[in-house]
Amino acid sequence: MSVRPSVSDRALVPTHARRPQSSVPRFTYRRAWHAARDLSRRAVPDGPGRRRSWLFLVSIGIPFAAGTLIGDPRGAVMGALVGMMCGFADEDERGLGARLLILAQIALGMLVGTTIGTHLRGYADPFWLVFGMALFFAGWLTEFGKGPHLAARYAAISLGLSAGFPDVEPHHHLYAALAVVVAGVVRTVDHLWHGAMPMPHGFVPPRLERRVEWLRFAVAYALVGALGLWIGIALGMTRAIWITIAPLVVMQPGAEITYRRIVEFMFGTTIGVVVAWVLIHSLPSAPLVVIAIAIAPTIPLFFPHRFWLQTALIAVMLLIAFRLALPDPRSVTALIVERLEDIMLGCGLALVGAVMAFGRAGWESFRETIADANVDAR
Repeated sequence: MSVRPSVSDRALVPTHARRPQSSVPRFTYRRAWHAARDLSRRAVPDGPGRRRSWLFLVSIGIPFAAGTLIGDPRGAVMGALVGMMCGFADEDERGLGARLLILAQIALGMLVGTTIGTHLRGYADPFWLVFGMALFFAGWLTEFGKGPHLAARYAAISLGLSAGFPDVEPHHHLYAALAVVVAGVVRTVDHLWHGAMPMPHGFVPPRLERRVEWLRFAVAYALVGALGLWIGIALGMTRAIWITIAPLVVMQPGAEITYRRIVEFMFGTTIGVVVAWVLIHSLPSAPLVVIAIAIAPTIPLFFPHRFWLQTALIAVMLLIAFRLALPDPRSVTALIVERLEDIMLGCGLALVGAVMAFGRAGWESFRETIADANVDAR
């Protein structure tokens, strides 16, 4: 006859097998290893992400490395900047002809803008008419596709740069040509090997419905862009075009995405400026070159979901490149301060342009989106 244990006796009996004491550290290490492995797998980009990383690395890295090795840091900056612009000018889910056509369109836009700006140096009165028209068409042509829009936008930026930077030597444009050629070659190889480039996951291109909405957007786009350059010149900024670039980048044909980009652009660029300041004042030139090239392939990985991080990486890379091009490294502090100023001015103008383009309804839509996101986060 068996004797059942009492309640007090059952309390002393373990309800489950205990893990041996010696295996606890091993179990903890195993869990930590699996967590680190999963994190590293998520950090590695997917197939399209790796393709975009490779395109950006080659398009930016080769012209930048060529200028650095030759001892022409200003040419290296020119090549890196144009290489990055070529990287963004790519057609998703299109054939090779369309991918090369958009490259030819932006190259032609930059060539026309640079040629006209070279003849209109000093921001004379005719410059403002041409600049305003270029900005207006950049906004208007957004309706007709990525290629026409970027061609007009890059033409306006090149026009402002060439008119305000008289110290650009003719041979520096060879680095820009090198960047375009390299981008075309590597894009052809990518398409022949992998096929069409897929659309970034989760990205839906914004569009307006009515023609009057496109007209209103184009007018606001042109006004805030031209006003930004005029304010920069009036304040005596050496790189006044930087103020204009902010609204040109963040203003999109959609209220919600425009307001969101304004916030992310301010946040990301501020972080990038701080990181660049620390790196520039802590490291010599050689590690800075390596860091700038290493940043290039990470730029396309954070679009569209982490636009702020993409903006931060671009700010770090470009400020390092400008630091290497400066004849006096001590003047980089003034460059960084000016960059912070143009962030505030440019994003403030972009906010004004968004209100002009979309009105109060767009602002209310953005506030509702933020409120819904806060509720979901809770």
